[in-house]
Amino acid sequence: MVSVNWPKWPQYGKEEQKAVQRVIKSNQLFADKEVREFEDQFSKYVGCKYSLGVGNATEGLHLSLIALGIGSGDEVIVTSYSWISSASCILMQNAVPIFCDIEKKSLGICPVDIEKKISPRTKAIIFVHMFGYPARVDEIIQISKKYNIPIIEDASHAHGASVSNIKAGNFGDISVFSLHQRKALSVGDGGVVCTNNVDFRNKIYRLRSFGDDELSYNYRMTEFAGALGKVGLLKLDSQNNTRVENALYLSELLRGNEFLTVRTCGELEQCVYYAVLIELKKDISNLEQRLKNLQNKGICIRKTWDPLHRHPHFNPKSIMPKRGLPWKEEKYDGIMKNVLYKDLILENVDNFLPSKIFELYVHPPVDLNLIKFASIEINKEFSG
Repeated sequence: MVSVNWPKWPQYGKEEQKAVQRVIKSNQLFADKEVREFEDQFSKYVGCKYSLGVGNATEGLHLSLIALGIGSGDEVIVTSYSWISSASCILMQNAVPIFCDIEKKSLGICPVDIEKKISPRTKAIIFVHMFGYPARVDEIIQISKKYNIPIIEDASHAHGASVSNIKAGNFGDISVFSLHQRKALSVGDGGVVCTNNVDFRNKIYRLRSFGDDELSYNYRMTEFAGALGKVGLLKLDSQNNTRVENALYLSELLRGNEFLTVRTCGELEQCVYYAVLIELKKDISNLEQRLKNLQNKGICIRKTWDPLHRHPHFNPKSIMPKRGLPWKEEKYDGIMKNVLYKDLILENVDNFLPSKIFELYVHPPVDLNLIKFASIEINKEFSG
C-alpha cells in the first residue's frame, strides 16, 4: 500500500529558535517588551487600534464577556458548531448559552436564527469564522445594530481572512484570536484580544493581570509567546497563500466527484483555510472505513466536531458540582428554562454534523504533489 508522511504543523526553524533564545538571555519570561511589540505588530496586521496578548483564546473570550458586562442569568447567542471554548466561556460568567443553527454556505452562525433567538435577556452574540471561512458578517452586524446587542468575533481560525478587504478581527465590538499549537499563527499556546474601543481595551488590560478593583485574573501572555508571535506574523501571509493554493487545487481535482465537494469562499471573501472543508453530498456506505483507509495512507483527513448543544458541559448527568449550570437556577426564567440542550432542533447542524463535513489540513509544507496524491486516493475511496 502506497502511503505518505503528511507534514506536521507547526514547523519551527532557526528564526523561532533565535526568538526563544533571545527571551532566555533576557532573563525576562514574564510579559514585557516582546509581548508589547507583538501586540503593536498584531494591531498593524489586523488593522485594529488595540491588541492585547493573553494566555489563550478561552481567556480572551472570558475577558471579552466581562468587558461587556455579561453576568448571572444573561443570555449569549452562540453557534452550536465550534470548539467548546466559544460557548464554555459563557458559563464562566454564569450566563446562559443560547445555541443557534448554522447557515449552509459558510457553516457559520445563521443570521436568521440569531434574530429568532433574541430575548430581553440577550446581552451579546458570539460568532465564529469556522476553519478560516468567513461568517456572514454583514448580516450579523445589521442585527447587532438593529437590537443594540454587542458582538464578540471568535477569529481563532481566521488569521488573515477578510471580507470586502476588511480583515477578520474588525467585525466584532471585541474580537479574539487563538495562537494555540495547531493554529495558523502558532506560539504553543496564547491568544490575542482586539478592539477599537478604548474603554474595552482599558478594561481588559486591567482584568488580565490583577489590575482592577473588581475580580481580576492571571491571564497574561508569556515573553516566549510574544517572541514567537512576532516571527509568525512575518510568515503568515506567505503561509496563508500556500493554504489557499492547496485548497483551490484540491477543489479542482475533486470537482468531478459525485460524492464530495470542496468548500471554497464567496466572491468578496478571502478564506485562509485553517483546514479545507470537504462536504459529503450524498450518502455512501462504509463511511468510517473509507476515512480510515485514507488515514492509513497518511492523508490527514477526519470528521469535524459534534454539535456543542450535545456536549456534556451543557447536558450534565448531575447538578454537582454546583457551577456552570446557570439555566438550572430557580431565578432564571429565560429561553432555556426547563429545556434540555440535547433536545434542541437545529436543522442545518443536524443535517451536516457529524457525518457530512470532513477537514483536511493543508498547512505548509504540504505541497501540490501531496494534494494531488490525496485527491487520487480520495477519488478512489469515494467512487461509485
